[in-house]
Amino acid sequence: MAVEAIPQTKKKITFAKKQRIQEAIWGYLFITPNFLVILFFTFIPVFFALYMSLTDWNILSDPNFIGLENYEKIFSDPLAKETFLNTFYFAVVSVPINVFLTLLLAVLLNQKIKGITFFRTAYYLPVISASVAVSLMFMWILANNGLLNQILGGMGIEPVRWLTDPKIALNSVIGVTIWKGLGLNMIIFLAALQDIPKELLEAAAIDGANAVQKFFKITIPLLSPVIFFVTITGVIGSFQSFDLVYNMTRGGPGHSTTVIGFYIWRQAFDYLHMGYGAALAFIVFAAILVLTILQWVLRKFWVYSEE
Repeated sequence: MAVEAIPQTKKKITFAKKQRIQEAIWGYLFITPNFLVILFFTFIPVFFALYMSLTDWNILSDPNFIGLENYEKIFSDPLAKETFLNTFYFAVVSVPINVFLTLLLAVLLNQKIKGITFFRTAYYLPVISASVAVSLMFMWILANNGLLNQILGGMGIEPVRWLTDPKIALNSVIGVTIWKGLGLNMIIFLAALQDIPKELLEAAAIDGANAVQKFFKITIPLLSPVIFFVTITGVIGSFQSFDLVYNMTRGGPGHSTTVIGFYIWRQAFDYLHMGYGAALAFIVFAAILVLTILQWVLRKFWVYSEE
């Protein structure tokens, strides 16, 4: 009997191995399309851009390998420095305001009142609106003789050059960017608010906590991981801003609204300095990586439930 059991056991083991191999083959077949997409549209372009950043290439001729000259040029380019300062200012101003306003909106839209679905939809519509349409609308509103200045004129206030004054133009673009992106983070905060256990809020109310105390002692700590997430994505998005600047100001007046995303495009596709544009892109990648790591390290001081 024992002799007969050994071949049966070997057959079972062999069958199990074949089954695992078949499952592995089918698994790899299913992930192959996604892998190819990532390979051809992410990894290969990244490595090609890295090579391109080491060349002097204008698309029309063969690349000329120049080593690290493009990176050295960035640190001696005064316009690149101004552009990075504009981008940092863009992030420092837009991200906190966006987080504050979207959290406020989410709290207001988390109430059980009649017609709340309409308001949630209305605030989310700008997110899915075309950037060109939003740009054209605000160019009309913020023009020197536009709607906003006409309203201000009716109140006896002097017109403001919202898009043509170098001291104001970048703030105007930041304002439009915040308005367009309010709905996205609002939805994220709204989902997080609805996930907070009601038992905690009820227990705090029984202990005598008022609405403000419950908000700052319970709601905010439980929302801190979400605040951390939207802050990181907001900083990354600020460094990638391009479309509204391109459509509304083209980096002007002067270079007052030239942010790094627009500057990379201009160097690469306007001036055909593809190598220099690629080098700028990798410097931006390094800056975003450093800022993200810094935020990740500092999260333990304020994000609830983090070690």
